[in-house]
Amino acid sequence: MNGSSVWAGQQHSSTPLPINTLLQIESDTVLLGFNNQAMFVNREGIQKQSVRTRSSLTYSVPISSVVCLEGGVLGFHKSGMEGRSLQTGRVEAEVRDDTKIFRLLSSARMIILESRVAADTTNSSNLYVLTSRLNE
Repeated sequence: MNGSSVWAGQQHSSTPLPINTLLQIESDTVLLGFNNQAMFVNREGIQKQSVRTRSSLTYSVPISSVVCLEGGVLGFHKSGMEGRSLQTGRVEAEVRDDTKIFRLLSSARMIILESRVAADTTNSSNLYVLTSRLNE
């Protein structure tokens, strides 16, 4: 990828996408997370097309990071996470608790999620290990 690429179909846009996650999935495929979207693009930033799976997923809230699993993509946000199917785009897993603040700590080999009470972020936190097959 080069800095002058047209990213994710943003033709001639001078406004860069607010990308928060950039993961290389295959040698020619990158997963981008931005706003409330997860999108698969090629190395030039052009959205990938596939007959069997979705090349873009839209989440119900803005996401702060994404993790690609074998059959879907988890989108993490301040109040939890939303897992969407790559085949249908539908929500298959969801955690949402507005009384807590969630943060993805790691997605290398193991998904580790932290939660804190939103009213008192100085208090101790809880750690969760999510198990699933990562798309590697």
